[in-house]
Order: sequence, then C-alpha cells, then structure tokens
Amino acid sequence: MELNLKPAFFWPINSTSVRSFKFSAGLAWQRTLFRVLWRTAPRLAIERAMRAMLTPPRHAFPDAELEAMEEASLLPVAMVPGRLIGWRWGRARDPVVVLVHGWGGRGTQLKAFIDPLLARGFSVVAFDAPGHGMTGGDESSLPHFVQGLNAVLDRLGAVRAIVGHSVGAAVTAMALARRPVLGRAVLIAPPASLADSSRRIAAALQWPEALRAAVQRRIEQRYGVSWSDFEAERAGGEQPLLVIHDRQDREVPFGEGLRYLRRWPQARLMETSGLGHRRVLEDPAVIAATVDFIAGERP
Repeated sequence: MELNLKPAFFWPINSTSVRSFKFSAGLAWQRTLFRVLWRTAPRLAIERAMRAMLTPPRHAFPDAELEAMEEASLLPVAMVPGRLIGWRWGRARDPVVVLVHGWGGRGTQLKAFIDPLLARGFSVVAFDAPGHGMTGGDESSLPHFVQGLNAVLDRLGAVRAIVGHSVGAAVTAMALARRPVLGRAVLIAPPASLADSSRRIAAALQWPEALRAAVQRRIEQRYGVSWSDFEAERAGGEQPLLVIHDRQDREVPFGEGLRYLRRWPQARLMETSGLGHRRVLEDPAVIAATVDFIAGERP
C-alpha cells in the first residue's frame, strides 16, 4: 500500500497528544491564536490546524526502553519513502508477534509484553511508526501508520498475532480486515471514530466547530477520502480478537472499544478499571491475558 505522505490524512487523538496540549504552557496562547486566525484569516487557521494534527509529540526514550533495545536485533524495514526502524527479540524461526504503538508512542512502549511472549515460545517485533521514535520524520498520520504496519507485515511474512495500543490498535483492526491470513489480534484501548477523535482534540484546543468541520472538508476534498471510511464498523473479520479497554480511560472512551466487538464474531472483551489509557500496558493481568490469548488459550 503506497500513499502520498506529504501531507496526509491523520488520526488526531491519543493520550499523549491531548496531554501535551492540555498541559502546554502555551495552551492559552494557542487557543487565542486559532480564534483570532479563524476570524481574520480562516485559510491560515485551517493550514495551522492541519499542521498541528500531523505533528506527533516527541519524547526522549526512558532508560528501560533503551535497555530493551539492547537485547534485540535491529530490524530495518524498507518502505516508500525511506524506512522504518524496528527490533526483533527472540529467534527468527519462532512464531512472531508484532507490537504496534499509538500516537506519540514508540515500539518499546509495549516492552512489558516482550519477556512473557518470549517465555511462551514466540519471537517479538516492534517498530517506530513514521514520525515517531527512531524512525523519525516531521509528520505522521493514520495512513503513515497503515503503511508502516503493512511494510512490517510484508517483511515478516507469516505472523502469529498483532498487539496494538490506541491508534496502533485501530490500525491493527484495519490490517486484520484486509489480511484474512493474519492469525489473531489484541486491541488495547482502540479508538473507533476519526470524526469523534477530531472533535475531542478540537474541544481540548477550543476550536470553533466550524474550524474543525472545515479541516475535515478540506482533507476529504483534497485527497478523495471520507472520514466514514475510518470508523470501527468498516473493519471486521473472522479472526479471534481480544479487546482490552479500561472503564476510566479518559483519552479513548470505553464505548469505542465495544464498537469493535460487533464486527468480529470471535471477539472477546476484557474490561479493566482504574488503569486509564497508558497504565494498562503495564498491568500484569492485562499482559497475562494477552499472552494466553495469543497462545490460543482462553484468557
């Protein structure tokens, strides 16, 4: 799947992006700027809004993630344009599980799953999506994620399972719908609607609804896409699917995860409470259920 990636369609919401906006020292200034631009220079306001949506937050790698990389083999993956930076843990001949991070994240953000998967006889591959981590790049989007995951899957061939978090979970669902040969997947806190996500980030920045709607129309007209193509109901498959979502997730509402269950006859739900959007990736019960499910056992 090759895409024109500059500029590109985007999935604009995740815990990191909302938190970065909410707690930025310049948040009040950004809100004022967009209000003024929308009244005086609406075209410029739209362009700036699109740029904000296309720019993922970048963070330094914690020591624990750098240590996890040292235990892996570097796995560069060719794509158009450029390449992804990925890593493989375990033996190449073992069944492979792919980890897909979310917006503003990194492949090693799911490091807590690596050792338990290795202990069950799997190898593990993680990668940094375009515009993220060590892959680099100035911008990212939902199609960037899709193209990145497709490049990794093409490089690996047969894959036992995919574990995706947040935007990475939404992209994983799309991959399963288009690649029936994929075995199974775990979706952790998956967003279900591009339109709803854009409304949440617009609310965080106090954009007028007219500005948000104008950005949507501009993208749909320019690239010949419809935001309705990126709803959970457009993905579905026969593969076993485990959806894990926390009731108190403030970034991706719990109800969005439920929407995926309607499209997968073999889907199951694991509901958690009090873990939020990111701590769910470190919870022992979540990790154990994920590994059991991938191994073919009932979590």
